[in-house]
Amino acid sequence: MSRQKTYYTADETINNLFTKGKQWMTTDNIEYKGAYHRYLTGEIYTQSKWNAKISKKLIAYQAPTPNNPGATEYRRLKPKIKTKFKSVSLIPVNLTKENISTGYITRYFIKKYDSNSIQEIEKKSYDDISSNISDKKLYSIIEIKWYISGPKQDSFNGIVSTLGVISKNRQQINLAKVKLPGISNILTDPLQYYTDTDFIKPTDINGLDS
Repeated sequence: MSRQKTYYTADETINNLFTKGKQWMTTDNIEYKGAYHRYLTGEIYTQSKWNAKISKKLIAYQAPTPNNPGATEYRRLKPKIKTKFKSVSLIPVNLTKENISTGYITRYFIKKYDSNSIQEIEKKSYDDISSNISDKKLYSIIEIKWYISGPKQDSFNGIVSTLGVISKNRQQINLAKVKLPGISNILTDPLQYYTDTDFIKPTDINGLDS
């Protein structure tokens, strides 16, 4: 599968990443475990670095649910109510250098009122619904602050405790469940999109990465 660009600089590439599962899946809906790499364009592929012959595109993992046993393919929204508003767009999360620097991203989720399906959407779709460009009568929406870097586990200094990424994201999931029950079936991995610098290959000063 071809990438968006034929060449990426070392600064645009993060090689030698690894997932233990429940984070990514291939486009044919198979959960992926193993080495992968990503680009600042948001593209994610299997293998520790690009291999034109065997690298496969990865997308965000979705766990199976009773209403979606394949857990993978988005069922197009087909409202029973006719509406003049435009449809909602779904896209994968794209990490930027700024996200990695600040340590978090903002994620947006939507649930159709007559369906149990919860899906992640782009910010523009969230803004359109909030401003009533898309039909508020059809959807319930929420935004979540999702942490992607920092210590994974909680730490303690005397009586003072500092939450790690896992606890912070579980806290966000619990808050989101108040408005969107069932979102925990989508957000099953509190370390999804986590960027562990221990896995990041040093920048190739010779510019040989492609």
